[in-house]
Amino acid sequence: MHEISIYSNSLPLIREIGHMTDIDGTSGHPDRLMEKINVFVYVKKGHIQVFEDGVEYNLYEGTYLFLRKNIPHWGGSLYSPGTEWFYIHFYDSPYLNEENNPIEYSQYYQHSSLILEETYASQIKLPKKGTVSNPEYTELQLKKLVDRYLLPHPIRPLTLSVLTFEFFIDLYAHKFEELKSSKQNRIVQKMVDLFINNSTRKMSSTEIANELGMNYAYLSTLFRKETGKSITQFQDELLIEHAIKLLKNESVNISQVSDQLGFSNPFYFSRVFKRITGVAPTTYLNQTYRS
Repeated sequence: MHEISIYSNSLPLIREIGHMTDIDGTSGHPDRLMEKINVFVYVKKGHIQVFEDGVEYNLYEGTYLFLRKNIPHWGGSLYSPGTEWFYIHFYDSPYLNEENNPIEYSQYYQHSSLILEETYASQIKLPKKGTVSNPEYTELQLKKLVDRYLLPHPIRPLTLSVLTFEFFIDLYAHKFEELKSSKQNRIVQKMVDLFINNSTRKMSSTEIANELGMNYAYLSTLFRKETGKSITQFQDELLIEHAIKLLKNESVNISQVSDQLGFSNPFYFSRVFKRITGVAPTTYLNQTYRS
């Protein structure tokens, strides 16, 4: 509930970064409504209790929480004595428009060596809360951010935003790896591995069902749900990735690559190539280096 999203082409804009310690445990999290400011809290030691829109969160050593702008949040019990924490207050990018409903980056499984333009218009949904795998490393990164925040410099806002973006992406990547361990994601990963191992041809629905011992309709629905793509689209991407590698060799032409990868004709191959990469094979050949 109340997750914070950022675009892959936008930076979190820093307002304030700090480090706090309550030696005696005499304070608690403030009761406030921050209309334009998102909050990140990481607990190094002790315990912090926070309520956001009535939902209770308890943060202990090595855990973090994102609190969304314009949602009321307040403290419960006082901090335990010796509680130590870092915080980051940041604005959304002014270009962030939630009404655009961009594709989720976590669902953007792409195995092409070409990074498509729409990748950078995707949405990254930051984990609401979590536990870091390496507290020492996390705390070192946060300390660097605090030190940079306290160091006056004309480009300080820009460097802070870039470094914070990188820090948030690390948290996102760790959470993404955790989610991949679920049963459904394990099935999808088996499918991905199967397609990669057969990346020079398109497998039939019967082959896929037999290889995994499961109903194809279920597999197809699950794959689209977890990746945002159809099985056909994903296999096409792998074929086109193989085509890109072949086209970088000056000794082959488009017709030969089309035949080698099992396309019915070069025209259909060109249509799929453009759909996947955004450019026609001939355009790609004119824009790339060949060996």
